[in-house]
Order: sequence, then structure tokens, then C-alpha cells
Amino acid sequence: MEHKAFFFKTKQEIMQSIPIQIRRGIFQGDSLSPLLFCIALVPLKNELNGADCGYQVHGTERKISHLLYMDDLKLLCRKENDLKNEIKIVQTISKDINMMYV
Repeated sequence: MEHKAFFFKTKQEIMQSIPIQIRRGIFQGDSLSPLLFCIALVPLKNELNGADCGYQVHGTERKISHLLYMDDLKLLCRKENDLKNEIKIVQTISKDINMMYV
């Protein structure tokens, strides 16, 4: 279990919080958390790219299966079965990295 302290700057001084236990996931109060969150989603991005789902880009072999920006994920596909496959991938990876999914 990780303990993390946070620093707060006032006009007169820099204050430190008491240690905070982080039991799982990425704590959102940390200044590195957005970067860590994006890094944690790399396995999800790789799995979605590896799935043979999505829309074919005209004139290329490339398919676009998702759009991911920070905590916003859009799944793209042409068939209902492909969408079910993509959702299953998101559920599996989310569970593996201790993230909640809806």
C-alpha cells in the first residue's frame, strides 16, 4: 500500500499534508495522475488496436476502432458483434488495472 503526501503553497509557506494511503487505482489529487492515467490506458489502447474491429481508413489497411482522450473513450465499429467484442476488451482491461467501468 502506497503512502503519499501532498504539498500546498500559501503566500507565506509551503505546507505538507499528512500521509494518505492509496489502496488502488490512481489518486486524482496528484499532479502526475493525468500522465499516470494515460500510461495506465496503454494496454487498453493496444488491445483495441489489435482487435479486428472498427472503420477502415480509405486507401489504407488501417482501421480506427476507438478514440481516446484522457478519460473519454469512444468505441467505433460497423457491426454489433464488433462493439460487443470491444466492450468486452474494455471490461477485461479495466478490471485488470483496477479501474471502474460503466
